[in-house]
Amino acid sequence: MSTAILDAEKIPGQSLDIKTVIAADPKAVYQFRAKRLAELAEESELTEYFGLLEQLVGAQEKVAALYGEAAKSCFGPLPKLDLSQSQPMAQQHFEWGNYWQSVLLELISELMPKVSTDLHVVLKELAKVKADVLQGYAQSMLGGRFAEVPAQYSLFIWAALSVYWSHWAVNVAQTLADEAEAHKRLCPVCGSHPVGSVIKEEPRVGLRYLHCSLCETEWHEVRAECTSCGESKGVFLWAETETNAAIRVESCDTCQGYTKMFFTDINPRLEVAADDLATLVMDSHLVEQGYSATTVNPLLLAHEQEVEPQLSKEPQLSKEPQPKVGDIH
Repeated sequence: MSTAILDAEKIPGQSLDIKTVIAADPKAVYQFRAKRLAELAEESELTEYFGLLEQLVGAQEKVAALYGEAAKSCFGPLPKLDLSQSQPMAQQHFEWGNYWQSVLLELISELMPKVSTDLHVVLKELAKVKADVLQGYAQSMLGGRFAEVPAQYSLFIWAALSVYWSHWAVNVAQTLADEAEAHKRLCPVCGSHPVGSVIKEEPRVGLRYLHCSLCETEWHEVRAECTSCGESKGVFLWAETETNAAIRVESCDTCQGYTKMFFTDINPRLEVAADDLATLVMDSHLVEQGYSATTVNPLLLAHEQEVEPQLSKEPQLSKEPQPKVGDIH
């Protein structure tokens, strides 16, 4: 049974005298994610799918590790960015072109010899899709309109976009980190939704960072507020069994949203995208209670659910009284 274990008002606030943005090391991120996926594949009933994801993320790691002329050929020239504006790498704010399609072809080339016959056919078809059609798919996905993209392609397209965005996001994130500005529900670099919350041991025990679903950047958010609407009342933490569980869910009665929290200070093996996928049963509990996810998992995009686009407005507060949160059976 999952139980609401703590009201957010009982969580002490945190000083923002910390690094507000943490730039990703893309190669290290993908390497750690692939390792965790391999571990979870041995424990999950979805062994085949986790195995595919391990191969895909491993391919991302190889492309992310390119340097010199190989990297220039794959990622193209440094995009022109206006760092003075909010979310400088949101798709609306710079000319990102179609170099990400070179990344996609690299991923497909890496995967083709390893996948099943059926998936081999899918990848072969994807490699032949016209550039303008691919660009339209990318624009739809970056705008949160996943239903406009063939489900069999979405996982691989997002993987390519992620490698491209994370490659160029590093310097942007480092610049933002020096500004000591508080950031909220969307990624301060690219405006994308988070995968979930990560509770870290460093630079200080207990700090919460949201992890971007696109560029892999992390940004700080206090633990006494809903990560979606910013409300502090009516926010609860849920756990499967105990109060010190390494994976919990934060729900908000104001916006009826929820996000998972991964306490890497308790279990350093946790990886936000992989372990979110491995704990979908927790999502089903929250959905049964009337809550909706405020996050996007890059490893689970072959669905018809649409999410709010980048740079979307804050959700309107409900005027109706929300039901009291209790036990989930």
